[in-house]
Amino acid sequence: MHTQHVPTQWLTIKEEALPDGPFTLARLPGVGSLSPAHSALFAAVRTIAPGQVAVLGPGSVPTALWAARSGATVRHFVDSIAEAASLSATLSRNRLAGIASHPDWQAAASAAETCDLALLHLPRGRKLQQELLQLSGALLRPGGRLIFVGAKNEGIKSAVHDAARIYGRAGVVSRKGGYHAAMATRPAAAISPPQVVFTAHPIVVDGVQTELVACAGAFAPDRLDDGAAALITAMQIVPGTRVLDLGCGTGLVALAAARQGADVIAADVSARAVASAQRTLAANGYPSATVHLCCGAAAIGDATIDTVVTNPPFHKGHDVSFEVSQLFVREAARVLKPGGSITLVANLHLDYGRWLKQHFGNAGTAYENNRFRVWHATKH
Repeated sequence: MHTQHVPTQWLTIKEEALPDGPFTLARLPGVGSLSPAHSALFAAVRTIAPGQVAVLGPGSVPTALWAARSGATVRHFVDSIAEAASLSATLSRNRLAGIASHPDWQAAASAAETCDLALLHLPRGRKLQQELLQLSGALLRPGGRLIFVGAKNEGIKSAVHDAARIYGRAGVVSRKGGYHAAMATRPAAAISPPQVVFTAHPIVVDGVQTELVACAGAFAPDRLDDGAAALITAMQIVPGTRVLDLGCGTGLVALAAARQGADVIAADVSARAVASAQRTLAANGYPSATVHLCCGAAAIGDATIDTVVTNPPFHKGHDVSFEVSQLFVREAARVLKPGGSITLVANLHLDYGRWLKQHFGNAGTAYENNRFRVWHATKH
C-alpha cells in the first residue's frame, strides 16, 4: 500500500509503553492508540521470537512495532492507508527500518505459508472477521500460531467459534478490560486464502435505480445510508464543476453528483471502500471516475475543487471521536477554490458549525430532518 506525504501537523505524537519498554507513537486522525485490546493481546503473546510475523487489522500499529523490535520480520496487512502511514511515521520516530503495509485482501498471494506467527486485531463485522481469520491461516506455516483479540461486545465469542471451524480448535487465553485474546494453531492441512466478494445490490438513489457494488468492510455495503441520503437531497451541484466526495465510502454520493453533471473525484482512507466505490461508479456508467486512496484529501491539490460533499465518520468503535470530521473540514478549506463550498451531513445533535466557522467564517443549514442536519459553508 503506497502512502502519500502526510503533513506532520496531522500527526499526534505520544509516548507509550510496550512490553519491552517505551516507544513514541505517531498516529493520524482516526487511528487508534494503545488500548486494553493491546494489553490482552500482549498478555497472550508474552514474547515474540525472530522469524516471520504477520500483523493484521485495525489498531495494529503498536503491535507491529513491538514485533519489529523483537527481531521479527514483519508483514503488515491493514485496510486503512492512515494506519499504514501511521506505522511508517511511528517506525521513523523509533528509528526502525520500514515495514511494508498491504491492503488486507491482496495479501495471501505473495505471502502464503511464510509466517510463524500471526497477530490479529479483529475488525468489527463478522463477515470481515471471518475473512481475516482465514487470511491469517493462509499466511501461517503448518504449526504456526494465530493470536487474535477482540471486544466482548464486538463479536469475540463468535470469532472464537469461527476460528475453531477454520483451524480445528481455538480458545481464549487472556482477558483484559473487556477484551479477550484467543489462540489457534495452523493445522497440517492448508488453509485457503479468503475470496473477497463484491456483491451487487439493487437500490434507489435520488429516485434513480442504482447498482451498489461493495464488499465486507465497506460502510453500509448493501444500502444507501440515511445520512448519505440526506446529503444527496441537500447538495446543490452545478453541471461541469469539480466535486470532491470526501470519505466516499461505496461511492453513492459521488454517483449522485456525477448524475447531476459534475466532474467527480472521490477519496477514502479505506482500500475496501475505494475498491467498492470504483465498482459502483463503473456499474452505473462512470468507469473513468477518479477514486483516490488517501488520508483526508492528500491526493488533491490546493484550491482545485468547486464543491466538497462529505458524510464524515464520528465513531471510533463504540466511542465518539471528531478527529476525522475536523480533518475533513480543514482539508475542504484547503482544496476548495475561492467561492467554493462544502456541504456536510451530521447527526442532528452534533454541532459542526463551530469548526466550519473556524475555517470558513460562516456556516448555515441547507437541510434538516428529524435525524440529520446538512451544513453548508462557503470559502471566501
